[in-house]
Amino acid sequence: MITVNEIMSTELITLEPSDSVSKAAETMTKNNIRHIPVVDPQNQVIGIISQRDVLKAGARSGQTSKSTLGFPISDIMTEEILTTHPKDSLRAAGLTLQKHKYGCLPVIDNGALVGIITDSDFVGVAINLIEEQDSYEDLEAG
Repeated sequence: MITVNEIMSTELITLEPSDSVSKAAETMTKNNIRHIPVVDPQNQVIGIISQRDVLKAGARSGQTSKSTLGFPISDIMTEEILTTHPKDSLRAAGLTLQKHKYGCLPVIDNGALVGIITDSDFVGVAINLIEEQDSYEDLEAG
């Protein structure tokens, strides 16, 4: 069984609930990411802020994006999130992402954030599997 820890990202970027929407947007742009776990001082995940959350904040408020940028992310982050464990099945994590139409799952071990797995990680796995299948077919044909 392939497990979550085999493909999860462990170089984590996190934010605190008091960080501004502006900081979240800048961090996403700078690091080319769409999701950032929001953690407390004990590194426990208390929410996720996504690129979609940032965009929706401006639309919901009926204000310009500039006026929402100073708000704390705790005002717009998603608090009820699903998580996974490093030893969980990669298949189960993928099915959870697909079923709930999530872009990521924080990976939690002993209550603390240890990684994140995203839909992009699964695209990478799919590409590798396709390449392996293509190589196998080339060997059979050759």
